[in-house]
Amino acid sequence: MKHCIVVGYHETDMSGEELQLALEHGGDDLPAPIRSMLRTKITFGGAHYSYMDALSEVRNQDRSTGHAYTVSELPSLGTLYLVNYLQEQGHPADFVNSFTFEQDQLVKLLADNPASVAITTTFYMMPAPVIEIIRFIRRHNAAVPIIVGGPLVDNQCRAGRGEKLDRFFDRVGADYYVWESQGEAALAGVVGAIVNGDAPTEVPNVFVRSAAGTWQLTRKRPEANDLNACSVRWNRFDPAVLGPTLSTRTARSCAFSCAFCDYPERAGALTLADLATVERELEELAEMGVKRVAFIDDTFNVPMRRFKDLCRMLVRRDFGIEWFSYFRCGHAREPDVYDLMYDSGCRGVLLGIESGDDQVLLNMDKRATTAHYHYGIEQLKARGIFTHASFVVGFPGESPQTVENTINFINSAGPDTFAVNHWYYMHATPIHVRAPQFELTGNGHTWSHRTMNSREALEAADHIFDSVVNAAWMPVNGLDFWGVPYLLGKGMDRSEIVRFLELAKPLTVANVSRGGAEETAAAERRFRAFVTGLDLAPARYRTAGSEFR
Repeated sequence: MKHCIVVGYHETDMSGEELQLALEHGGDDLPAPIRSMLRTKITFGGAHYSYMDALSEVRNQDRSTGHAYTVSELPSLGTLYLVNYLQEQGHPADFVNSFTFEQDQLVKLLADNPASVAITTTFYMMPAPVIEIIRFIRRHNAAVPIIVGGPLVDNQCRAGRGEKLDRFFDRVGADYYVWESQGEAALAGVVGAIVNGDAPTEVPNVFVRSAAGTWQLTRKRPEANDLNACSVRWNRFDPAVLGPTLSTRTARSCAFSCAFCDYPERAGALTLADLATVERELEELAEMGVKRVAFIDDTFNVPMRRFKDLCRMLVRRDFGIEWFSYFRCGHAREPDVYDLMYDSGCRGVLLGIESGDDQVLLNMDKRATTAHYHYGIEQLKARGIFTHASFVVGFPGESPQTVENTINFINSAGPDTFAVNHWYYMHATPIHVRAPQFELTGNGHTWSHRTMNSREALEAADHIFDSVVNAAWMPVNGLDFWGVPYLLGKGMDRSEIVRFLELAKPLTVANVSRGGAEETAAAERRFRAFVTGLDLAPARYRTAGSEFR
């Protein structure tokens, strides 16, 4: 019997029909998330698709196939990490990588009556995907205990305890909730208690329902799980299930404290795995046939001495693995760093630039200037390293002029791709302490400060989207930078990825709604011809819920 089944990401997104309904009834007052979605959906053939769904649709129409190209194919690191941790603690475990596409697999696993099911919530802002997963589990195995943890639980707990939190837990419908930024030890504790027939009342950081029906938190105790001891033993997984492209990490938390981000406060002090641990993991991955690795560390090249040592190790070992990561240009000011990156296998980086204006960068506590970013992009492009630049518009200090500065920066620096989102104001971030300085009020999607408000930021995001001509638009939903190694793994090269995005942009809902029928038809013909002509490896998944292993 499996002690636990870990359920990975549920790729929920507003359907084309829902988006069309919102467009018809929303007028000029579309909510911010839908307004942003207009730049991430493609319109053709009278329907709306995500970029990857559009690619699948065109190729399936041409070949009479049912392939579903999706970044969800890539193994979920959080899911594999928890399975690995549980097995290290003596708990046999299995997993479903994508609930969206592996429901048949989950039904099989539930039929074997596992002791528990755990659901991760790393990418969920709202509870709807988790509720859907739990209802599915209950239909197929009403008795199995369900454990939920991760950022979704953390967000709700931070918002306040009491009746509101109780209602949230009741609505989601799980049996136990883990509240800890790490949480793997708590999960193992709950699983162990269930296997032994006990209630996990002695396991720290767990919400358990009391006899009175309220939710009670066991004692709160921070976890400090050792990254070396908890590193993934990749050779315990089936290479055919993992595939040739996956992600891993070498650190926890972030070395910085940017004013718009609460991640360091949640995750604690920066913790680094030993290079010997990283080397061992990569050696196992290479032996299993992995060709591309995405390092998800927030500050992969910090500290710089460790980063250079890591790159030198990759050069020395020559694993034959290409790698992708976040990258801080402000900490890479020498050409030899970029040479070392390329020689060690770096083929793509995500630059969290955030703004093309130096004063806004200063307000953000980014510890970098536009000159640093210009230099970094120049060095990366010179070595053929795919460069994606991410921006936020609307942070305190933003104004029409700083928006123009960002547009000019992107067009002059010319990264391969870029994305922009309007700023989301969280009171848990460092900027909240300085709110009076900027006359900053509001919360979430709706806010105002001395030089801009949230509605103006939505307009500014559209303006940047329309005005950048020297970088391809990268949608932030359903693809984003981590889709680059996925598409490379399917057979596209760097230029084809950029061209795919360039041809898709005129078909985004945001553009089609402002263009003419003849112009749109011509753009659709170009897009279809290009996608049809691509030489792509088959998709792992076929249709939602399909079985693949």
